[in-house]
Amino acid sequence: MSTGTLRELWQRELMDLYGAEQEILKTLPKMVSMATQADLRSTLEKHLAQTRVHVERLDLIRKALADSGTTLNATAGSPSGNATGIEGIIRYGEQLVGAVGANDVRDAALITAAQQVEHFEIAGYGCARTHARQLNEDRAAELLQQTLDEEGEADHMLSRIAERINETASVGARRDPDTVSGRRLRYVDLEDLDESRIDYADFDVRDRQGENLGKVDGFIVDRTGRPFYAVVDSGGWFMGRRYIVPVGKLDLRRSDHAIVIDLPKAIFERYPEFHADAFLAMSNDEAKRYEWRVLEAIDPESARSMPVRWEAESVTYYQAPGWLKEKDWTTSTAFSGAGATTTAAGSSVGTEAGSTIRKSRDRSAEERRMRPRGRRAEDRAPLSH
Repeated sequence: MSTGTLRELWQRELMDLYGAEQEILKTLPKMVSMATQADLRSTLEKHLAQTRVHVERLDLIRKALADSGTTLNATAGSPSGNATGIEGIIRYGEQLVGAVGANDVRDAALITAAQQVEHFEIAGYGCARTHARQLNEDRAAELLQQTLDEEGEADHMLSRIAERINETASVGARRDPDTVSGRRLRYVDLEDLDESRIDYADFDVRDRQGENLGKVDGFIVDRTGRPFYAVVDSGGWFMGRRYIVPVGKLDLRRSDHAIVIDLPKAIFERYPEFHADAFLAMSNDEAKRYEWRVLEAIDPESARSMPVRWEAESVTYYQAPGWLKEKDWTTSTAFSGAGATTTAAGSSVGTEAGSTIRKSRDRSAEERRMRPRGRRAEDRAPLSH
């Protein structure tokens, strides 16, 4: 079909998504059968069931369009007649998985293949959702958003599993002590924070114009527990998925149930992506270079004037606001080797790490996901300075 208007583009996007989901329905059972880790197999099985629902939602949209006189004819397995989209990603994933033998490494390859598919879908559903809103197709936008949320959750779960599987797959490789006991910074998962003071899952992350930037997913802290960065899960609007923000750029707005970032949304287009497992594998020098890239995205002039061995503590962006005071985090024993436990991301947290960082698994990830979502950004008034 020719594409001359936004509506025609949107209709083509729907056709592509429908064809892609048909291909994924054929591929996921094979991936389930190849997975050896129980949690990976369970996650893939759950997403297979979700994918069937995704197809049903697209069918609902197609029926609504048909009732209004528009017919969409997607060719299953060949979106819009083009076999170079999802089929190419799936074929590459099959080759990648087929090239490895060890079970743990194969599971890691399966996650790589699955996440490449997820990112394809997140991009596709995100664009289709946005275009539906612009075309005042509110019911379609709502259905597409539901699927986008589930794709994002699946990608997030795969990342969590990968952090553990990748560690297992690398057994036998020597780890630099600098990346374990001597690390300057650690990642602390949101589930390891005491939510009696601030339940971050209830707060949207926004810019000052009210644009939704995602949800807080965790924090990066030093050995004393002092927070330096918040980790934000973008929830699908940004291809990078997760990114870090210096705590000095955060403002807690309890009345708005918002954490406001004092940065424009457009700045994150040049932001380095955050992966907890990759960050934990960095040496201190590598982590410093990664932090410098973050600072360069925020303030290029300041970053370029920094000495080679700059200290984040000297930069105002890293000075914690009052609601993130050190005493509200951990004691100095937080990252000592003795009596340490491991967070979901692999960071060491002391068993006597104070009242705020502790295992708080009583609220499950499923309960978090089922919470009502806030209004979308365009329905909110801009936040005052």
